[in-house]
Amino acid sequence: MDRYAQVMKVKRFDIEAGKLISVIHEIDAKELGVLPLDRIEITNLQNKKKVVTVVDTTTTMVGENEIGLFADVQKALGIKSKQAVEVKQSPQPESVALIKKKLEGKALSEKEIKQIVADIAHNKLSEIEASAFMAGVYIHGYTLDETAAMTKALVEDGKRIRFKKGPVVDKHSIGGVNGRTTMVIVPIVAALGCIIPKTSSRSITSAAGTADAMEVLADVSLSIKRIKKITEKTGGIIAWGGAVDLAPADDKIIRIEHPLSLDPEGQVIASVLAKKASVGSKFVVIDLPIGPGVKVSTREKAEVLSKKFVEIGKRLGMKVECTITNASEPCGNYFGAALEAKNALEILEGKYFDRVAEKSCKIAGILLEMSGKAKKGFGEKIAVETLKSGKALEKMLEIIKAQGARVLKSSGIPKAQFVAKIRAKNSGKAKKIDVKTLIKIARISGAPADQLAGVRMLVEKGKKIEKKSIIFEIHSENRQKLALAKKFALTKEPVEIK
Repeated sequence: MDRYAQVMKVKRFDIEAGKLISVIHEIDAKELGVLPLDRIEITNLQNKKKVVTVVDTTTTMVGENEIGLFADVQKALGIKSKQAVEVKQSPQPESVALIKKKLEGKALSEKEIKQIVADIAHNKLSEIEASAFMAGVYIHGYTLDETAAMTKALVEDGKRIRFKKGPVVDKHSIGGVNGRTTMVIVPIVAALGCIIPKTSSRSITSAAGTADAMEVLADVSLSIKRIKKITEKTGGIIAWGGAVDLAPADDKIIRIEHPLSLDPEGQVIASVLAKKASVGSKFVVIDLPIGPGVKVSTREKAEVLSKKFVEIGKRLGMKVECTITNASEPCGNYFGAALEAKNALEILEGKYFDRVAEKSCKIAGILLEMSGKAKKGFGEKIAVETLKSGKALEKMLEIIKAQGARVLKSSGIPKAQFVAKIRAKNSGKAKKIDVKTLIKIARISGAPADQLAGVRMLVEKGKKIEKKSIIFEIHSENRQKLALAKKFALTKEPVEIK
């Protein structure tokens, strides 16, 4: 059906909005029959490129017969000067009706989910519409078929990396704990002949993500081409997943979920396994930390989630195993990017063997057994031997250098300018250590934006504590943030002494 069109002059706004938005005058909006948050189709009259944007209206930013285009839209249309474009109303995407279907609690077919993912990826849905979809998923959940369909749709919509040799293995932690086990696991399994293209996240709610900690040591914002080249050369990599389009629709969905901390189970499974499938992983270990204040609170929930991960992995041609780990106490004594990176390097350098090392060897052992690099029951033993022999350190240094080394020794990692020491008010034993509160203290001190900020624990659960002894330190580059973190720590008392 032909639609009414207007030719308008472009007014350029050299600002990236992160989405496709245009601005027109209220009078032109009435002529076109559109309201704010409706869609319009814009055609570059010179090169005939077309794009659909969400429209906003104004009486001040642009004049009549003028359209304001943000940098994202200018790039999509190839606009390089003040030129004319054709503007017309764009019909509502088909997926809007499918979103309503999900809100009503009805299951979606594979084809319907693919349509929604495509529309999210290509910015055809407004933020309100995409948020409504995630609300529907949060309320009603996914069936296993829907979860499998979402996983496939996310993979098909993004880019893929294919490696010439294998076995390709990977791991993922559902999160909510400290301790960068990935930075110990990757060099162990790569040193033993596995390919492990680890794309990791930055922190959203923790004191540091793996990408934040690895960035202390080397560059993590790598292109797909560099990830492939480095991984094929060294056997492993630790890169920031947000720098590549392995599953771009998933990255947009995560941004929608974040403000309200929506984390529907089915979407978590789809999100994790889509990124593993995108790099050709055949063997995957999922770490499910359980405890108060983390994403998975009980063993029962972890076991249900574990079965779903295994089943969806099977449908995608991946062998998935889940390990349920304890998150009721810290995984290691450090919270914060530089502190956790230092911890990982010190483990690799053989300075000590702590809870982070123990957990890393356990997960590495499972990967080695799954991939055939170790006999059943011997994976963890081989992982420990590889770590203690120095082979894992040698491999990690090779990976760091390939990623553009910043630091090669734990002693080379800088320390924060300011440190506050929190002391025990009385003697006794550490009955409880509140991981969630320690993460909050680290974040108040400046983590993860400030790489050097964080918390260093000096006690462990069950250990004896003397009155006035230091139980933990708070590190920061900002005096005011340090004072706020100290005040919060003294109020909340994350270490319970009995």
